[in-house]
Formats: sequence, structure tokens, C-alpha cells
Amino acid sequence: MKKYIYIAVNIFALFTLVSCDDELNQIPLSTGTIENFYSTSGEFIQARNATYAVAFHGSGTYGYANRILNLSETRSDNFLATTQASREWEGINNFSTGISSNSFIREAYNSNYNAIYKANQLLEKIAEKGDVIFTNPLDKSTMIAEARFLRAFCYFDLVRWFGRVPLIDKTVSPQEARTYERAPVTEVYDLILSDLLAAIPNLPPSYDNANFGRVTTYGAKGLLALVYMTRSSSTYDIDGATLGLNEWDKAYQQLNDIKTSGLFIFSPTYSPIFRTEGNSNKENVLTIPYTQSTGNNAGGNFMVEVGYEPYFASLNLSQQGSLEGRPISEGFRAMFSSNDERAIFGIADTYTVPSGTYVGIHNYPVFKKYIDPSRYGTAGREDWGVDFMVMRYTDVLMLMAECTLHGGGGTQADVDDIVNDVRERAGLARDASNITLSQLFDERRKEFFSEGTRWFDLIRSGNALTIMNAWKDLEDTSNDLGTINKNSLIYPIPLQEILAAPELYDQNIGYD
Repeated sequence: MKKYIYIAVNIFALFTLVSCDDELNQIPLSTGTIENFYSTSGEFIQARNATYAVAFHGSGTYGYANRILNLSETRSDNFLATTQASREWEGINNFSTGISSNSFIREAYNSNYNAIYKANQLLEKIAEKGDVIFTNPLDKSTMIAEARFLRAFCYFDLVRWFGRVPLIDKTVSPQEARTYERAPVTEVYDLILSDLLAAIPNLPPSYDNANFGRVTTYGAKGLLALVYMTRSSSTYDIDGATLGLNEWDKAYQQLNDIKTSGLFIFSPTYSPIFRTEGNSNKENVLTIPYTQSTGNNAGGNFMVEVGYEPYFASLNLSQQGSLEGRPISEGFRAMFSSNDERAIFGIADTYTVPSGTYVGIHNYPVFKKYIDPSRYGTAGREDWGVDFMVMRYTDVLMLMAECTLHGGGGTQADVDDIVNDVRERAGLARDASNITLSQLFDERRKEFFSEGTRWFDLIRSGNALTIMNAWKDLEDTSNDLGTINKNSLIYPIPLQEILAAPELYDQNIGYD
């Protein structure tokens, strides 16, 4: 069993003074507590681990993986997730303009700022005490790099969801926090790029099994490439994350560095990508690990977000809380041929529950790619030990192809080879030639469903509004979806932030 490096003794007890209240409220630890705590290298390691824990795992068992499935996958044309149950994800999927108090949106804001607070505090304490505490300068430089990566990771997450956000690069009091206006997106990116460019040369290329999950130089390069690609994409004339900067060549170079490192392998078969843990999975570039049955709250439950209770029951698992399924888009399901290994492995169309509440045959398609009963823990539905891949090697290759089609490097033959490799692994013919951007995004849609990439892919395509409105016209026969316009491409600032500083924050256009 892999070691879960983010859990340390009393880590959450030591850091619970960081606020999880419903406002941007970065409460510092008391001076005495700070001084008493940051006194050994082991305590600095605990502080680093706490920063990872909040940045990747959020609060409790709801973390980045849950967030991206709710705010990206569910927002996209992969789901027509409207039911009669008034679940919070319905407002996300149906493009409601009244979602500023939605708990998913609030969590994205609060968890990221809590992690940023921890990263800021860790960096300040290293600057203050690092030369005395760390006997090995390499340990100090690596920890600084990890903290800066995590801060960049969180700010990139924020800017993709919300556009302009307050830019806080030091620990501040709640009163001081309320003086920070929403910074221009360009200034947020300045910090993200500064952090990543400083972190990359000071991160190791890999870790041993005991430290799996800590970011490597190649995980950071993958994030940096995605930053460049997002900045390069069409702006849609909104204050969002895309800037139209045409930095495809910069992104291509970072991705090519990952490819030429020799540390990653394009898996010859599809299913092992999601059934192989830790360093043994050579598709892992940037991964959030979970471990079941530890007794330390090291498990997760992100697969529940796109699951459905009868399917879990068909596997003889306990209640998961997925009482309402999210209907998979009919158009998306129809994209797969009958022999496509990705759909065979990742989508359950029909399943049988032998007894109990859900007894019977169910014909309700559900995403099951990440549902691995062998990694279901003894503590139940919040104790899954399934790792979540933020970026896998196939993604790196297909992002390179995207950069190539924008003139960032490589050739059309490279693009065709990448797509044909992906198709061949799925059991399809190697018949792709002269692949266009539109075709590449279709291939990405089939390859990465239920991994949380689709919404961001749509935005990077430059055609998000055209694609989403065509999908709406085709599938929304009951007229359940709201208007999809450029303002829909970012989320509202959480209502509690507006109320906390009404004279300071403006709401994103188009939201109540």
C-alpha cells in the first residue's frame, strides 16, 4: 500500500485556526503558536504536508478531484444533469444565473485561499528560520519550491473558475484581507508564472514510493504548460483566464521536456491507467493520491460525484450518497463505437442489483472509470483509495498535439501519430490523418471523460459557446437549460465575499 504523505500526526489540529468560514478570512495562528510550532525540520514537514492536504484534498473528503468533477465535468456537454431533485449540481449544469451561494462554488474559493494562506505562511517561516532549521540546503530549496508550486496551483484554479480574484502573497489578518480588491487576471498570472518558474529547477524529477504524491519538476512543467495554453486561448471578451497571448511554443517546450525525460510511458492498454497505483503507473505526471483503510482520513470519495447509487449497489457496496444520477449526454454516449475500450471500461450502460432497495435491472448509463471496488476502504463511502490524475502522460501528448496545431512546434505527422496511438489503444483503427483542432478535441472528449478536463477543453477550443449552444439545441428538448453566453464561461464570486466587502468586490457580469 502506498504511503499517503499528506497526513502527519495532529496536522489538522495544529492548523485548524486557518478559517473555513464563508468569507476570504485568512486568520493567522497566534504568534506564540507559530513560534512554538516552526521549531524543527519535522514541524516544517508537517506544515508542508498540511499545505498539500488543503490544496489537493480541500476540507474533509471533498477536494480538488470532487471540485473538478462538479464544476468542469458537470458544467460540460458530457452531462445533461437535470433532474427533479434540486441538487446543487443542477444549477451548475443548467447554467443558472443564481448560483452565487452554491456550496461547490464557495468551496472552490475557500479551500484555495486556505491553501494559499498555508503556502504563504510556510514561505515566510522558511525565510525567517530556514537557514537555522535546515541542515541540508537542498531540503530548504525543495520545500520552498513545493510551497510556490502549491500557491501557483491554487491561483490557477481560482483564475480559471472566477477570472479576477484578490491577489494575496503574504499572511494577512481578516481585516487586511478585506482591503484586497480583485486583481486583474494578468497580475494573478504574473504570480503564477513567477512561482512555477522558480519552483521547476528546484524540484526533483521523481520521488520514491514513500513520497509519491509530492510534486516533481515534471508535474510543475505540466501545470506551467497548461497555464501557457490557457493564456494563449481566445478571450471571449470577458475577464476570464484566457488572454489570447499565443504562447503555444512555450507550452510545447514544457510538454516536450516531459516527453523526452524518459520517465513516463504511454500505457499500451487503457484500463491499467486507472487500476495501477503510485510509481508503478508510468502515466502519472501530476497525481493526487488517496489511501483506504488507514484510519487517518486518507481516503477520498470523488468517484461518487459522477456515480449513481444503483450502480454502487450492483457492486455490493454500501450507500454512497449518489441518490440522483447525473444523466450522461446522449450525444456524448453516441460518439463511441461498440468496440471502443474506453467506453467498455469507463461507462456502465446496464447493471443488475440482485436484492435490496435498488433490486432489478438498471438501464441508466453511469461513468465508472474511477470506481474500483478493490480500493474501497473499511470506513465506507469516504474511504476510497483511488488516486486522481490531475495530468497523465496521454494528456501531455495530446496537449502537445494541440500546441502543434496552433503552430507551437512539431508537425502534422506528429499530431496524427499521437491520435492514432490513442485510437489504437482504444481498439480502433489507425485511420486518423490530417487531424484538425476540432477533431482533436473530439478525441480528447472520448479519452478524458469523467476526468474533469472537458469544460477547460471547451474554453481552450475557442468555440465553447458555439459547441455548447449546438448541444443545448440538440439535447435540451425540455428547455431546462438557461442561456449560455460568454458570461457563463466563468463562475460568480461567492455571495459571502460580496456581502463581506460590498464596497470592494464587484460580481461577475451575468450573475445575480
